[in-house]
Order: sequence, then structure tokens, then C-alpha cells
Amino acid sequence: AVVSTQSTGEFSHPKSLTRDTAKYKPFKELSKGNTPSLKKLCKEILKTDIQESTHDSVEDAQYALQLYRTHRATWERSIKRHKKKAQKRVSVDENDQSSSDDALED
Repeated sequence: AVVSTQSTGEFSHPKSLTRDTAKYKPFKELSKGNTPSLKKLCKEILKTDIQESTHDSVEDAQYALQLYRTHRATWERSIKRHKKKAQKRVSVDENDQSSSDDALED
């Protein structure tokens, strides 16, 4: 379940603010690396049964948000670490390109 950022008509959020419970690594580990279902996550983490008789998208959104809030601090730290690693890779790539350009000028 995706928490947040799809356009809802009036509101639109940046992709960087999307948190997808199916892609969060600690949640995926509960399913041995597979994509975990929201139903399974709620059962395992929140100790709550959902989607018992009918599918309710409002209920799904509420529980997805509850899962996010339960793990917000670690989730956000992991995103910051990931962004820093990506920035370092870009910086290294730019330095490598700069070195190549310098070599061509010699």
C-alpha cells in the first residue's frame, strides 16, 4: 500500500514523499524478500486482521498509514542514508568525468 502522494484531484505531492509498504526493506524481510501484502503486514506488525470479508480501500489506507507511523523514524533515516549514498555516487562519477576531461585536454 502506498502512503500518500498520488494526485487526488485537488492535491498533489512530490514522489519523494511517497512511502510504499510493499517496497520498504524491513517489511519485505517479513516475506522472505518477496512483496508483502498489506494484510500480512497488519497481521505480523500490528497484530490486526484486515480485509476479512470485503476489500475496503479506506481501511487499507488507514492501516498503511498506521504501519508507516509505527516505523516512521527508522524509515526516514533509511531514506536519508540512501540519498547520501546516491549523492556520493554522483559526486564520484562527476569527479571521474572531470578527471577524464582533464586527461583529454593534456
